[in-house]
Amino acid sequence: MSDFKTEYEHKFNTIKKKIDLWFRRIYVICFNIYAWYWLYRQIFIRHSDNFEDYLLWGFMTFGMYYFVLDSNGLLIKDRKHLSRSDATK
Repeated sequence: MSDFKTEYEHKFNTIKKKIDLWFRRIYVICFNIYAWYWLYRQIFIRHSDNFEDYLLWGFMTFGMYYFVLDSNGLLIKDRKHLSRSDATK
């Protein structure tokens, strides 16, 4: 019984990690699309000259790049070109 339970937990954790990673990737892509759309809208559609909006956009976007995109776990790597040391990371 415990062998079945440990096998189930192992498969569950493996699938959970993959789903979590794909949700993170989708979130980052959606964030980037909206952040750049927002900047385009402020400059070309609304013709806003309020520096505080741009300052907040800068902090938000640079923070996202620094804290989230710096993570190697979000990158999609080609498995054919990975060495054994890269695959274990």
